[in-house]
Amino acid sequence: MVTRPRDAATLILLRDSDRPDGGIEVLLLQRHAQSAFLPGAHVFPGGVVEESDFLPEMEAVCRGLSFDEARRIIEDVLPSEKSLGFFVAAIREAFEESGILLAYGNCERGLVDEVQIVRSGGYRREVHANPSIFVSRLGDEGLKLATDRLFYFAHWITPEVLPIRFDARFFVAAAPPGQAASYDGQEAVEARWVSPQDALEQHQEGRLKFAPPTFHSLKELAEFRSVDEAIASTSGKKIGTRYG
Repeated sequence: MVTRPRDAATLILLRDSDRPDGGIEVLLLQRHAQSAFLPGAHVFPGGVVEESDFLPEMEAVCRGLSFDEARRIIEDVLPSEKSLGFFVAAIREAFEESGILLAYGNCERGLVDEVQIVRSGGYRREVHANPSIFVSRLGDEGLKLATDRLFYFAHWITPEVLPIRFDARFFVAAAPPGQAASYDGQEAVEARWVSPQDALEQHQEGRLKFAPPTFHSLKELAEFRSVDEAIASTSGKKIGTRYG
């Protein structure tokens, strides 16, 4: 019997490289060797979309993205309000797995920085254990999710032959400059910034293990010279469904 894929969201965090030849870097997390899905593989942060990710009250904590706007970006989803949930889940999962939170502070001065994120360290563990409290914790801190900084990049569905399957929407976003990545020690055991080109070389050498969606995303990202260029490529991009 074919397993039905679960809706999921993936966030590809990008930053400009400080190397003389320029380029970009991506955040990769190594999955725990005992993980049921892709053990030991290097992946982008991501996970399942929870019902709490698209509750009616979630719209109020999303900056620059309403339910209607999310539906126009991701049209082929039922129920339609789940479109917003993909954006929320991408940010929430990145926070749980890497400690990076794309959110605006209550002073509206920009994305939260390292000092502000330290206060939310306990929330990271709480949200990992119970994703449904994410919206209330955002409200407690007066934060709004930076959903306006996520850009729809790809759509991948795990092949039917696999026992664990996901219907995943991929987004790209510039990483907040004032935050550092840290693995959670549960789902991820390593966090590293690496250029797409270096990652692909290490994969060819057998040092990094990728699933097809990660591999092909890195190949596409290797063509860009800056984060702005990578984000600009999503404008008007036709997102087709791919399997792998």
